[in-house]
Amino acid sequence: MAGERAIPETLYGQYAGFVTRLIAFFVDRLIVAVFVAIVTAVVGFVVQSLQVNQWLGIAHWSKWLVGGLLAAFTLSTYFVYDVGSWLLAGQTPGKRLMGLLVVQSDGRRLRFGAAIRRWLGYYLSAILFLGFLWVLVDNRRQALHDKLAGTLVVYAWSRRPDLAAPVPVRARLRSLGSERKGDERPE
Repeated sequence: MAGERAIPETLYGQYAGFVTRLIAFFVDRLIVAVFVAIVTAVVGFVVQSLQVNQWLGIAHWSKWLVGGLLAAFTLSTYFVYDVGSWLLAGQTPGKRLMGLLVVQSDGRRLRFGAAIRRWLGYYLSAILFLGFLWVLVDNRRQALHDKLAGTLVVYAWSRRPDLAAPVPVRARLRSLGSERKGDERPE
C-alpha cells in the first residue's frame, strides 16, 4: 500500500518468551523511572528555589497539585516512550536490548490504534500480574495486552531465514521478498 511503511530488513524469529519479555519490560520501566526522577528533581529544585508556590498563593494545597502534575507527567512519559517507540522502531530500547520486535499478527508494523490498545492493555495485564503470566500458557506467547491489540512479540534475527517464524510473519516476509527486485535468497 502507498501509505504503508516498509518493515525493516529483518527477519522475525520465533515468539518471544516470558523471561526475555519480562527483562525488556523492566529495563524500559527503569529507563522511564530514572528520566522522571531526574526531571522531577530538577523541577522541584527550581520551584523550591524560586518559591513559586508562595508567590502563586498555593502553599496550602501545593502538595496535591504537585502530586497530580507528577502523576500526569509520569503517565504521559510512559505513553510517549512506549507508543512512540513501537510506532517508530517496532521496539522499545528494552526490547531492542533483548532482541525483540512488536508486530501486528499479520507481520506488519504496529499501527496507531493497535499501539494505543496495547498500551492501555498493559494496565489490564498488570492487575495481579495475571495478564503478563498469560504468556506462559498461550501458544503464541501473547499476553493479555497483545491479545487486545492483535500483536505479537517476536525475536528479531538479522537477515537469517528461520522456519520457526510465526506463519503470518513468514507469509508477510515472503510477500516482501517477492516485491524486491533482484533480491534472491536461496532456500
